[in-house]
Amino acid sequence: MSLVRQPVRPLEPIPDTLRGDVDVAVTPEIEAQVTAFVEKALKPTTRVIYLVGCGGSLFMFGAMRFILERSPIPAVALNADEFMLRGPSALGPDSIVIASSTNGGTAETARAVRFAREAGAPVLLVTKDPESVVAKEAADIVLHRSVEAKQVLQGLIAYALLRAQGVAEDYDEAVAVFRGCSAAFETSVLELDDHLRDIAAACVDEPCVYVLGSGPLEGAAQTFAACYLQEMQTKHAVATGSGEFLHGAFEVVDGEVPVILLLGEDSTRPMGQRTLTFLERYNHRNHVIDGASLSLPGVPADLRATVGAFVMASAVTARLAQHFEAFSGRPLTDRRYMWKVEY
Repeated sequence: MSLVRQPVRPLEPIPDTLRGDVDVAVTPEIEAQVTAFVEKALKPTTRVIYLVGCGGSLFMFGAMRFILERSPIPAVALNADEFMLRGPSALGPDSIVIASSTNGGTAETARAVRFAREAGAPVLLVTKDPESVVAKEAADIVLHRSVEAKQVLQGLIAYALLRAQGVAEDYDEAVAVFRGCSAAFETSVLELDDHLRDIAAACVDEPCVYVLGSGPLEGAAQTFAACYLQEMQTKHAVATGSGEFLHGAFEVVDGEVPVILLLGEDSTRPMGQRTLTFLERYNHRNHVIDGASLSLPGVPADLRATVGAFVMASAVTARLAQHFEAFSGRPLTDRRYMWKVEY
């Protein structure tokens, strides 16, 4: 009889602050702050919106980018250092920069914020720490308390930009849902917890794990593979867009490749389903986390894809990482190089 994999350290509890942090992510005061920035920054001549960050802060723009596809002004996401080194010609008074650094300690993002402001671009920084090195370079700062709250806050910023361009008739409905969606975050983790435990148990000892997602969840796949598995668990992982998986990476499938597929309810869902159809035919180690299975209490049908992406990109992936931590025994707070050596 095969042995059932057991955790080697206690599973971290779901944070008591999860709901409270989300509840205050888009208060009327924060909404007024975001609206004031957008009214000041957006002009008839604005040509581009830059979304700038590093690592998880860059990847977690995924859901916000998807909302902004309704914008007549294109939104471009760039690594903070690359943004500065490339020096895009559109950067200046006729652009808007939304910068993100969760804890505010990323030197590259601090340099990019300074660079953008010196070019004359209005910059809004999204962060937790108003005293951080990144915050010291910013004039306009909007604060959040957690990665879950940041997702909701970035949704508000996206909708504010859309409304200012006259393409957000559903602005009031969306903001009302954002203000009342904390139960959706907590409930989703509870509903998926056993499934997430099983995924971690099945994958923790594998030499490499593939993580797939499409649309607003492609960034979530990148966050989980690069930040949680590679950075925090020193584990080989590959993040691939669900569509692009079928244009190269699927050739590694031999029936025993561990694959985690994030499946959302947005317009790219058929892409993920096509990939799943392939995997179900040729592979036997498939683990699907399907946003359509979530109850998302208080979220109307027309906003399930948006809020579901927020939840999957933050609370769900974070909880899956905690299960990996419990089975591997390696704390998510450990690093080999980050914050320890010059790089």
